[in-house]
Amino acid sequence: MTTFDCSPAVASRTRREIDILSRPRMRGGTLLLVEDSRQMSDSIRQMFQGAGGRLRRADSLEAARRHLSLYAPDAVVVDLGLPDGCGLDLIAELQTRRPKIPLILAISGQPELEVAALDVGADRFLAKPFLSVAEFRNMLAPIFFPVPQRQAQSGAAPMNGCALRDDLYLALELLTQRESTASRDYALQFIATLARSLGDIALLDALEDARAAGDIVGLTLLLRERLKAQPLI
Repeated sequence: MTTFDCSPAVASRTRREIDILSRPRMRGGTLLLVEDSRQMSDSIRQMFQGAGGRLRRADSLEAARRHLSLYAPDAVVVDLGLPDGCGLDLIAELQTRRPKIPLILAISGQPELEVAALDVGADRFLAKPFLSVAEFRNMLAPIFFPVPQRQAQSGAAPMNGCALRDDLYLALELLTQRESTASRDYALQFIATLARSLGDIALLDALEDARAAGDIVGLTLLLRERLKAQPLI
């Protein structure tokens, strides 16, 4: 079985066009969200409101495969950076399922992975952080939103304070407790996506300093400061 990594991919093939709009529309379907960040998961859950369907979440490749062994979702949203591997592997596996899943959406804080995601079978790619609720809902519209949403929000989904605290705790745990190179790379990628979603320039700068110097002390201190600044729950 081919195993992918989520390092930036260089591809020369032309991006293929998928006509999802021609697929049957349905209401009350199931969306499987494969996403490790609780903050991003909560944001997507809010964006999914009004779809008339069910959303189930898996926070790793292992959890996603467990879900998929039990039921067939109508759409799958796959984050490409996951704690136990690359979401490209899961997207490739989904191509062998029958009946075929109508819609596979890849999401990532690494926009350079778009070509790789489309090449292995994703129907659409969306870079994090999402610019608006409408941007995400439009991706799912052929399956879950067949009726135009005239009052759909155009701004970003509201941030969940509890979810943000959980992500900051997870970032610290990943950064300080994992020893392998692959685990450290995943930790830095998770923090980069979190910093972009928050628009936290100082955190992004600290991340770049940590990568350049190979020293995580400054980045760890800044994460702890961000955590202390969160209101008590």
